[in-house]
Amino acid sequence: MVEALGISRKTLHKYVQLRLLPVPVLVSDGKQGVRSRWTLVALDHAAFIVEQQEIGHTLTEIAAMITARWATAEETGLLE
Repeated sequence: MVEALGISRKTLHKYVQLRLLPVPVLVSDGKQGVRSRWTLVALDHAAFIVEQQEIGHTLTEIAAMITARWATAEETGLLE
């Protein structure tokens, strides 16, 4: 994802800490150590974050947009 979006690993981890991205799946890569595997949803979120930051939105504003855009019906209270 770092290469695809042109952002650093540090930035990705910041997004995870701020709960803007889902946590990656950690996979053992044998002798090379552990690697992060990101889902397509995480890639969508990260691309959206980068796009919105380029427009000038803050991470707080982007967090609200992510919630509104990707919240499940259960999270929004639409299921009963």
